[in-house]
Amino acid sequence: MIKSPFKFLDYYKKEDREIFFGRDAETLELYDRIYETNLVLLYGASGTGKTSLINCGLSNEFEPTDWLPVFIRRQGNFIDSLSIAIEKVSVKKNDKDTPLRERLRSLYLDYFKPVYLIFDQFEEIFILGDKSEQKWFFEILDVMLKIENIKVILSMREEYLAFLSEYEAVTPNIMDNRLRVEKMNSKNLYQVITGTAEHFEIQMEDKSQVTDKIIERLRDKNHEVDLATLQVFMDRMYRLDVERRGHAGKDVCFDADLVEKMGSLEDVLALFLDEQLAVLEDELIKQGHTQKNMPLDILFSLVTDTGTKQPMDVQVIKRQLSVAKQIPDKVIDYCVARFREMRIIRDLG
Repeated sequence: MIKSPFKFLDYYKKEDREIFFGRDAETLELYDRIYETNLVLLYGASGTGKTSLINCGLSNEFEPTDWLPVFIRRQGNFIDSLSIAIEKVSVKKNDKDTPLRERLRSLYLDYFKPVYLIFDQFEEIFILGDKSEQKWFFEILDVMLKIENIKVILSMREEYLAFLSEYEAVTPNIMDNRLRVEKMNSKNLYQVITGTAEHFEIQMEDKSQVTDKIIERLRDKNHEVDLATLQVFMDRMYRLDVERRGHAGKDVCFDADLVEKMGSLEDVLALFLDEQLAVLEDELIKQGHTQKNMPLDILFSLVTDTGTKQPMDVQVIKRQLSVAKQIPDKVIDYCVARFREMRIIRDLG
């Protein structure tokens, strides 16, 4: 199988600095905002690269001695997830009943550098959380913001921004310092495409024309480009050219003919998904599970009627698929874990 250098649906990490293009302005603005205040609300549409902006862009603005990032993703609920994340990086271990204020103070003393609590995909507190979890979080957020050397970043999809208004009385300044991450414009997309190609020594025949063709092919009905989709598209171009030339290396070239051979964006995404499901089905067969289409059935259970990814409790999925498709629990656990690794789905509760 041809291996390409692209990110697929994965986000950029600190070590990806040399291939992280098109977000210089947003990176500097986020750094300035979080440097000046204790709370920043980062929001934008799905596919704008908010996680990459934090994990790669912002991370590389700090010297290791200047910050201690603690990344929190909701696992079951944010109450337990916050405690687990703090415990994971703490040197001095505290009793589980130790108040949060004391645990955070202890964490700062472990490293003597500011602690940055980064809540990624924060919208899940509204999608999956109940009122008690939400009330607890915003009350504790107000406590966290009053602790010296503790800073907070909330990263969320913009369609859930209005849900915050209910808790402004608890955390009055929650909307004061916010940064919207917009879909990339053509200039920034040009930087991503050409910069990535140059870094991986991919030739581009008539660079401007080919880049324009790629961008136009990727635009959705709103004339916007999803960054994860761009990675999938460029990966497919890379592999198609390797097949065309019969070998990889410095001779890989993106040209106008190659863009035309790619077909529609929908075709490329469908082919990508089919390839990932085929890989997963082969893995299950090797494990002795011969029932057909189990990965596809599991994936369908994670998708809404409008085709968007939906967070769902794994136990709910197991109950549904055990009855409807007779799929064993261990197969569901395996597929969900692999879907996460493939970045096809987000973490589930």
